[in-house]
Amino acid sequence: MKDLLHPVSLAVATLGFLCLLRDIPTRRRDPASVALAAVFLLSGLSFLFSITPMWQYLDRVLGTVNLSVPLAQGCVVALLACQQVVLTYWGSPPETARRRARLWLGIGTAVVAGLLVLFVLLTPSAPRPIDFTLYYAHDGWYAAYLTLYITAYTLGELFLTRACWRLARRSTRASVRFGLRVVALGATITLGYSAVRIGNVIAGAFDTSLARWENFAWICGDVGAMLTLIGWLVPTVSDQVQRIRYRIKQHRSYRGLSSLWLALYSEAPEIALPIDRVDPAQRRRFRSIAIKLYRRTVEVRDGRFAIRQYLDAKVRESSEAHHRARGLHGEDLDAAVTGDQILAGIAARAQGIQPGPDLLTDFADAHRQTSRPMDDIEALLAVARHLPREPARAPHLERVSP
Repeated sequence: MKDLLHPVSLAVATLGFLCLLRDIPTRRRDPASVALAAVFLLSGLSFLFSITPMWQYLDRVLGTVNLSVPLAQGCVVALLACQQVVLTYWGSPPETARRRARLWLGIGTAVVAGLLVLFVLLTPSAPRPIDFTLYYAHDGWYAAYLTLYITAYTLGELFLTRACWRLARRSTRASVRFGLRVVALGATITLGYSAVRIGNVIAGAFDTSLARWENFAWICGDVGAMLTLIGWLVPTVSDQVQRIRYRIKQHRSYRGLSSLWLALYSEAPEIALPIDRVDPAQRRRFRSIAIKLYRRTVEVRDGRFAIRQYLDAKVRESSEAHHRARGLHGEDLDAAVTGDQILAGIAARAQGIQPGPDLLTDFADAHRQTSRPMDDIEALLAVARHLPREPARAPHLERVSP
C-alpha cells in the first residue's frame, strides 16, 4: 500500500513545489512563502525516501540500513514546524510571528535531533522497507523512537487543525478560508495514522501486533497529507489564476485600444513615446504587456490632449442628441460622444480649424472618476468601442466652422 500511495503523494508535493517555486524569487523576503515552499519540498522528500526502490538505494549507497526512516520522518517533523511558521506569519504581527517562528523551528530541530540519537541506538540489522514498524515494534529503543515521533506528529497535526480553523474564520479571502479548511480536514484524517502508530507502541508492550491495520495507517497518512498539500496550494493557485486572468485582460485591453490609438496617431504621430534611448538592459521590461499597455494609455491621453483645443461644443451637442435618440445614457453616452469628439477633433486639427472661445468645450467623459489604473483604461476602452477600425469621420456629425 505504501509503494502505491507514496508516488501519488510525491507527485502532488512536486507539482505544488513547482507552482510555488515561480514566486520564490519575488517573495524571498516573505518568511511565510519560503516556509510554505519548504513544506512542499520536505513533504516530497519524505515520500521519496520512503519508496522501496529509494530506500534500497540509500541503504546501498550510504552503507547504513533503514536510514530512510529518520530521513523521511525528520522531513515530516520539519514540515510540521514549517506549517506552524506559515500560520504564525499569516495570523500574527511580524514581531510576534518572528518570535513564535523561532520557537517552532527550535522545537522541530530538537525533535529531529532526538530521533537521530534514538535511531543510532536502535542499530537496525536488517533492511525493512515494507514492514519496518512491525518488525521493530518489540525493540525498546524503537518504542522510544516511535513514541517521540508519533507524539510530535500527533501534536503537530492537532495544533495545525486548531490553528487552521481559527485562522479560516478570521480570513477575508475566500480562497484562504477554503484552503485552510481543506488543510484542517487533511490534518484530521492523518490522525488515523497516529492512532495506528500509537497502537503499535502499546501492542509491542503486550507482545501483540496491529499488522491488519497497517494499510489503514498508510491510507490515512497519505490521503491526509495529500489533502493538506492541496489545501495549502489553493490560495497560491487562486492568486496565479487571477494573475493569468489579469494578464489576459491586459492583452485584450492593449488590442482594444488599437482603434483609438491609430485614430490619434494618424493625426498626431508625435504621441508615440520613443524607446531608443532606453538602457539596453531595460529593453526587455519594455516588451512586457504591462509596460506596453501603460505606454499605449499614456500615448492615447497625450493624443486627446493634442486635439482638445479643437473640440467644438456644437459637435458635442449634435452627438449627444444622436446617441440619446439611440437610447444611450450615462457613461455609455459619454463614451460614444467622446468618440465622436475625437474623430471631429482629428479632422479639425488636420484642417487647422479651431472653434471660437465661446464654442470650445471638453470631452464628454472628462468628469468620469478613475481612481485605479484599470479604471482609466476601462474609460478609454469604452471610447474605443465606439470608433471604427480605421480613422474615419462619424457620418452623423456636421462640420461647424468658427
